[in-house]
Amino acid sequence: MRTPPTPEETARRHSTNKKVTLGCLLPIGLLMLLVIVIGVTTDSSESDDKPAADTPSYQVVDQDSSGNKRNVVVEVESTKNLRAAFDAVTDSLTEEAGYYIMINCSTGGTKDVDNRLANGQYANGRMGAATTGLDEGKSEFSVNKDRVCPVDPEDAAKQQADREAAAKAAGIPPVPTGTERQDLLDALAQAAPDTITHEDKAIDAARNQCSAINGDSNRLDWLASQRFTYKDVTTTEAQGKKINDALKASGFCTV
Repeated sequence: MRTPPTPEETARRHSTNKKVTLGCLLPIGLLMLLVIVIGVTTDSSESDDKPAADTPSYQVVDQDSSGNKRNVVVEVESTKNLRAAFDAVTDSLTEEAGYYIMINCSTGGTKDVDNRLANGQYANGRMGAATTGLDEGKSEFSVNKDRVCPVDPEDAAKQQADREAAAKAAGIPPVPTGTERQDLLDALAQAAPDTITHEDKAIDAARNQCSAINGDSNRLDWLASQRFTYKDVTTTEAQGKKINDALKASGFCTV
């Protein structure tokens, strides 16, 4: 028959079991403490992050839909958070291309001169990188810090008057409207029919060519051929001479 353990042996065995139990629980306790510390550290780090700038209201008013190089024109109501507006626009661009993004104020500009607040470019994909010179997915952005937006109506009127005075001094006539516009397009069509394929381009080219005519510039025919070559339209120097003759005969260049 097995002899029962003495009271001393029983006490010794209980002591040994406690040590083993504590030895097992100690690593588990340390692990739980470590998890708690890590959790607290992560939460603290996230709480220190600065909130992203609010995206201002903006409107894409013009955007190229094809080509490796595409322009995107955006209008905003103020100068606040322009970078956030730029980022929002680039996030919406999905097709592979090099994008040139122009952000204008919705006030203070004219048909010919924008109230440009910021410029940027964005490389979407390999073609975008090749077009812009940036790495794929990268962008560049700059702000014109001297611009005001919104523009007070009185200030806008003064700016317009100043621009018109400067154009007149440079020999550039005002933008034609109504019958005067149509007469100019008809004269250009007789001189070089393809030039009016893009009417606004033709009008701008005619106004700028008037500056050369009024300033007695050299090589007028060559200058006309260069100014009236745009997009899919190519104008020869011989056609440039006809354009100059038409502009002079019409009296359009009188300022």
